Amino acid sequence: MNKTINYQRIYEEEVSAQVKDSSERSDRFFELGHNDRLLIEELIDAGYRQALEDALDPEVMAETVSYAQEMGNQLLYFAEMLGKSFPTTGEDQ
Repeated sequence: MNKTINYQRIYEEEVSAQVKDSSERSDRFFELGHNDRLLIEELIDAGYRQALEDALDPEVMAETVSYAQEMGNQLLYFAEMLGKSFPTTGEDQ
């Protein structure tokens, strides 16, 4: 993952004590066995990727880019029109 994820904080603060108790896991991340830590890290990474994919749907992002470019062009045309209609002196800028 590109983003630094604090697996320890997520496990210790976000996973409920009831889940840890019922699965007979330690309350502390680094007291878990190696395989348990790897499982937790994989699950967190998978959840992170899925959340990004859901939030950043490629089709929606492509449309957003297109709209932003069009809005930028329209604002540029508007600014040019205003600049021609109401020329300013160097003092006003």
